[in-house]
Amino acid sequence: MIGAGRTLALLWGCLLSVASAAGAQSRRPALSIEPPGAGSSGALVSATSLFADQSMRDLLRSGFPASLHYRLELWRAGGLFNDLESKVEWEVIVQYDPSAQRYLVARRQGGKLEEVGTFATLSTAQSVIERPARIMLIPERAGSRYYYILVLDIEALSVSDMDQLERWLRGVKGGTAASAVGNGMRTLMLRMLGGENKHLSARSEFFVAEK
Repeated sequence: MIGAGRTLALLWGCLLSVASAAGAQSRRPALSIEPPGAGSSGALVSATSLFADQSMRDLLRSGFPASLHYRLELWRAGGLFNDLESKVEWEVIVQYDPSAQRYLVARRQGGKLEEVGTFATLSTAQSVIERPARIMLIPERAGSRYYYILVLDIEALSVSDMDQLERWLRGVKGGTAASAVGNGMRTLMLRMLGGENKHLSARSEFFVAEK
């Protein structure tokens, strides 16, 4: 027979496990899309808890970049079928520079990289990345019903992408922000990280384009 003290300890352990699992669940990455309202154009999009996963934070801390690839689609609602009217894609890249002990955030769109900023902590970088942004994807047909779909892929950069990023960093930072991970190790890590990639999607409410 289990003593009262041991029983309480087991119950407390179970409660802690449940609370921990619930906390991890609540911190999962999530997307939000607000359709245009009165006096506004485009969609207001945001993502939260992007780096809630401890393994992703550890990889970033080790100098392994993360890629956040966004795709916003504008759909026109029809009778039997809905039509994809337009879309826009962009990518946010986060890399830790161990020499400067700072996190670099860059944005890539249409093949062009631009620096967003450098930050002392991942939390600060994350707060900047997660700020709501107005994306000017505007309906073409006034009076028609529309909705938005936002897709986000969080994944490890490919070796070729990492090489491109490091060349860009050398040009911008004068060679001070090179990755701490060699090509061979990066390839091995990419294979091991297949299960770390995340695919998220969300749909906005329907709305009627203003006339």
